[in-house]
Amino acid sequence: MTAKLVPLPSRAGRIAYRARGAGGEPGALWGFEDFTLTRDRAGGRTLTTHCELAFGADEVVRDSILAVDAAYQPTDAYVRILNHGEWTGSGWFRFGEHEAQGESFTRAEGRISQRRAITRPMRGFGIHALMGDGFLAASFPYDKGVGHEQFYGQNVLHSLHHFGATGPGLATSTSGLRYIARETVTVPAGTFDCYRVDFVGMTNAHPPYAMWLTSDGDFLYVRGVVEGYMNAVFELEELSGECLT
Repeated sequence: MTAKLVPLPSRAGRIAYRARGAGGEPGALWGFEDFTLTRDRAGGRTLTTHCELAFGADEVVRDSILAVDAAYQPTDAYVRILNHGEWTGSGWFRFGEHEAQGESFTRAEGRISQRRAITRPMRGFGIHALMGDGFLAASFPYDKGVGHEQFYGQNVLHSLHHFGATGPGLATSTSGLRYIARETVTVPAGTFDCYRVDFVGMTNAHPPYAMWLTSDGDFLYVRGVVEGYMNAVFELEELSGECLT
């Protein structure tokens, strides 16, 4: 007898990357991110993203898959990068209890095998997709209240480049998160109850960065603002599917 197909619960959407002005035409579109999020029977989630952007000299396309368990701890990931329309690298990553593993191949470096010690709970694994940034704040202790800051030691990500244009490989940086407020935010995709979280103590020269994430347990990326040279706003423009929590 053929088994009955029961699709996994899912949500999908698009986030637009736009200029805020003072260096770019206000509202000008310079990138987008399409994402799909599914939830498995054990409560784990798989995020699939396709990102395309053109900013200054950077023209980047990233296709990424990030899987996390029910506690939003990363289990495995895949990243593939195009630069100026040409393949530059791809990599697979796995996260055990005490070690992260990376197997990559890049045009610049050839085959790379990496191992890094990790301590759980991790903040997450940075894949440079905005929805992935939301996952980085999923385990934040919001119950400690507005103003609380949380650091997790060395953070693991696939590239130190601000747009994720290098690698992919296992890289580390140091930064924390500060809970600023709980706010109602309206974007083209609708109105959402959100946590506002700011990155603090960033060590890779990243400009100030704030993001608003849904408080429904899915931690969907609703809005983000980056200052400095990027001077950008990111907003959820399309969304389908019901809450997965």
